[in-house]
Amino acid sequence: MAERENWVGLESNPAVMTEYAQKLGVSERWAFADCWGLDTEALSHVPQPCVGCIFLYPFSQVEARKRALGTRRGCEVPGVWHMRQLVGNACGAVAITHTVMNTLDRVGTDAGFLKEFALSTKGQSAHERGKQFAPALRQVHSELAGQGQTAAPKPNADLDFHFVSLVEVQGRLYELDGNNDGPLDCGPVPPKGFLPAVVAHVKEAYIEPFPDSHFSLITLGPKQADEPPS
Repeated sequence: MAERENWVGLESNPAVMTEYAQKLGVSERWAFADCWGLDTEALSHVPQPCVGCIFLYPFSQVEARKRALGTRRGCEVPGVWHMRQLVGNACGAVAITHTVMNTLDRVGTDAGFLKEFALSTKGQSAHERGKQFAPALRQVHSELAGQGQTAAPKPNADLDFHFVSLVEVQGRLYELDGNNDGPLDCGPVPPKGFLPAVVAHVKEAYIEPFPDSHFSLITLGPKQADEPPS
């Protein structure tokens, strides 16, 4: 059996994620931003419209609970773009890809990798998309994964944090995880909007069971005027 490919894990850094997404073909008008809290005051500072989120959580702790509960692992949903993660430590790159591929009609440009990747993977299974992902993004990832505020880990490092994507498609909230069988349907997005639905979901599914653990929420929205160029 061939040894599994491993990448350098991405830091939870909105500037690096923004540059990553823009290299793939996301418009420079859009950017990732830190959400500094989940209270009403903190959420009021999130750039709007927020069209996608990336959530970071402690993997081993949460995964053990999911297995104990027999948590559902999602299934294929028409109209929701999902891929399997077949590369070690690539969950950050997979989460970015899940987020932008499902919001491409809003954040994409007329050309670039994302448009081509969307066309080439249309109708493919999540596993087939995962196989195409590594050769298509390997170079971009190697250029950007070492950036950030902390020293980059080794590719084979055992990183115990995991990124997942949260998007709205056809009025429903979906959690997208490359370790799952498909999109996880988290229910309808209420009139209050997408971001409150995301917050309610991550609180119930992740934060309330482990209130003393570290979590991070990064949002995708319009680039703010005071943000430096990526």
